[in-house]
Amino acid sequence: MKFLAFILLFFSNFLLEQNIKVKKEYYPDKSLKSECLYEFGNNEKYLKTFYKNGNLMSEGRLKGKKKNDYWFYYYENGNIQAEGRYVLKKKDGYWKNYYQNGQLKAEGNYVNDVEKDWWIFYNEQGKKINEGHFDGHLKNGFHHIYENGIVKWAGHYKNNTKVGTWVTLNDKKEVVEIIEHGE
Repeated sequence: MKFLAFILLFFSNFLLEQNIKVKKEYYPDKSLKSECLYEFGNNEKYLKTFYKNGNLMSEGRLKGKKKNDYWFYYYENGNIQAEGRYVLKKKDGYWKNYYQNGQLKAEGNYVNDVEKDWWIFYNEQGKKINEGHFDGHLKNGFHHIYENGIVKWAGHYKNNTKVGTWVTLNDKKEVVEIIEHGE
């Protein structure tokens, strides 16, 4: 308890020393809608938004009025919805998205607000359903498609169309079928 009091005292003194300001917005029913921490004269801010029930909706840094750096989004029930990094309002870097039950839904990279490279998708029970290369919303490159969490099919896509050799695997990961798809 003494440690918590020390931390609170230290943090409040730190805020006062740094000339940190807090701007709050409220819903018509007087519940907190948003809270923005900023230092006078500094372009960077930390913003939190809230649902009417008081649960956190989102939080992250702003540079001017643009989302920048790491952000978190939450469902109204309090579970995390998504997390990742922005560079001046555009998603850039590794992101994770979650189902409302808290299970991981998807994870992968954004470059300049576009899905790029290797992405992995899961069902609501946490088992993989697909992983592979994306360019925007298009499957472009090698993919594994899963059934019950086990690789069932593997091959290449070009603009969301299967191309080249695709294999079907059994539960022991043995090839049971090979199909050629034209380009």
